[in-house]
Amino acid sequence: MITMNSVQLVGKVTLPPRVRTLKSGTKLADVGLGVAENVKKQDGSWDRKMHFVDLILWDQLAEMAGSHIKKGDGLLVQGSLHYESWEDKEGKKRNKIRVKAQRVQRIDLPAPVSAPPDAA
Repeated sequence: MITMNSVQLVGKVTLPPRVRTLKSGTKLADVGLGVAENVKKQDGSWDRKMHFVDLILWDQLAEMAGSHIKKGDGLLVQGSLHYESWEDKEGKKRNKIRVKAQRVQRIDLPAPVSAPPDAA
């Protein structure tokens, strides 16, 4: 059986990196990323839909994020989906899918436009 778990995202940082050190000494950073999607409406006009994705960065990526990434920065992220499950304080089962980043690059993103370039 062939499997593949690969994600590539381009977006802007919505939550600045929260870097912490685990008991083992390993660095971990949580970063919020907003990813835009242009959606064509029934009337032919375009609408911008935002998706908010939580990223996990480990070790050197976590350190780099803490010192070089800030809210509003454009990022190109390559990584994989990471499923987490836990019980909250009330005993309810919770789960979340995040992106475990394996490569992160700061990029310049153009200002949003009202329609995608190929809409003409």
